[in-house]
Amino acid sequence: MSKKIFVMLLLVLVVLVSLVYGKKLAVLPELKKPLVMAIQGNELYILDGVEVYKYSLQDYRLITKFGKRGEGPSELLPNEEIALNLRLVNGDIFLNSQTKMVYYNKEGKMIKEKTFPFLCMQIAPIGEGFAVVRVNRGDGGVFTLDVVLCDAQLKPIKTLASLDRNAMSPNGKNVVPTPYIYLHCADNTLFVSGGIQQDFHIKVFDKSGNPMPSIQMPYERLELTGSFKKELLDWFKTARFSNVPPEIFQRLYFPDYLPAIRDLVVTSSGNGNGGRVYVQTYKQQDNRSEFFVFDYQGKQLNRILLPTASSDKIKLNHETMFTFSDNGYYYLVDNADKEEWELHMETLN
Repeated sequence: MSKKIFVMLLLVLVVLVSLVYGKKLAVLPELKKPLVMAIQGNELYILDGVEVYKYSLQDYRLITKFGKRGEGPSELLPNEEIALNLRLVNGDIFLNSQTKMVYYNKEGKMIKEKTFPFLCMQIAPIGEGFAVVRVNRGDGGVFTLDVVLCDAQLKPIKTLASLDRNAMSPNGKNVVPTPYIYLHCADNTLFVSGGIQQDFHIKVFDKSGNPMPSIQMPYERLELTGSFKKELLDWFKTARFSNVPPEIFQRLYFPDYLPAIRDLVVTSSGNGNGGRVYVQTYKQQDNRSEFFVFDYQGKQLNRILLPTASSDKIKLNHETMFTFSDNGYYYLVDNADKEEWELHMETLN
């Protein structure tokens, strides 16, 4: 092989790798098991366990870290199965577990904290209060997940939507993937997706809980074929739950189709690209996920394929290891060979 041909092949390989993995920006050696990432201005925030790592997006250096495990002031105890949540709110950092929430300023100093009067799956500040997903025991002892608008003291004002336990566990089995409810808030607009509607449907509310036009469209969901179910079971047994009793897997319930929406990120109008709703589906091509881009009014702006930022076959939790800022898609890559996490970025078309 001539040197010229070798160089050309090498260039083609580099291009193909960049298409799959995007541009590598930095190695983040501090990270162990990142859960959520978000960008505000020129700063990147990554939640890892109960700790928040704050990086500069200019030189990718670690600026500071904060957050502690425990039951004392400013400390949080995560549930073994349900991760903490991180949100950026008007320049502050907002963390919550199922029993408590903590506000930090951008320097990592605690501003205030509050214990929940109910079991809280998710919470998002909106207006002068909060939107929450709380666990509620309804009539006849049936547990529900309720999306509730609360005031600043977490007193319920209005129930926006509900998902009963039967939808999550038909015949006492556990649905795969679990039909969680996801809350996303930006510019005092609330976006609700997930378990409420398995089709391509995102409910939208204003800060007073009044319905706004939904984001929805016809969408052909992926069928959960027998071969994919087997692949999922093998993955569960090896990658996720290798130490659980075998009978646990007999309690899994697989529906006929995967949900239309796997994940989404909502960016505010101040991020340099206008208010956007980025929706990830389960469809993939060459290790790249299908994303749809909408404005707040539900107008589709784009359909793109971006690197898949998770090795999980299905979404099991509220973990989101990607985000968007300006015209960039930022995501984390687990380099298993070197046992380190890398920050990558791909420019959007």
